[in-house]
Amino acid sequence: MEVVDLREVEEGMVLGSDVLGANGQPLLRAGISLTRRHLQLLSANGITHISIRMTVAPPGEPPEPLNLEAVVRERFHNTDPDHPLIRELRRLCRQRLEETLGDHGHDR
Repeated sequence: MEVVDLREVEEGMVLGSDVLGANGQPLLRAGISLTRRHLQLLSANGITHISIRMTVAPPGEPPEPLNLEAVVRERFHNTDPDHPLIRELRRLCRQRLEETLGDHGHDR
């Protein structure tokens, strides 16, 4: 991950860590692909730097695949993984990520 000035962030980059507002309330969760609306939200809340996942490999190296289990685990880190509802939500989240990414760009 790399900390980047918000002015240098481009749409499609992947957020590396949760972003909290001034009052500690979560604005955006790690793992999302940033859109123009996300960038506007961050700017409007006075956020100047964010953590970005390295999505482009250095020249000569293959891109690092996205680990879906790590993304799901991060999104549900404050929940009880044994609760039936949480298990189902994790399954749905994993399914949605797989549908969004297709067969490219992730580990299983």
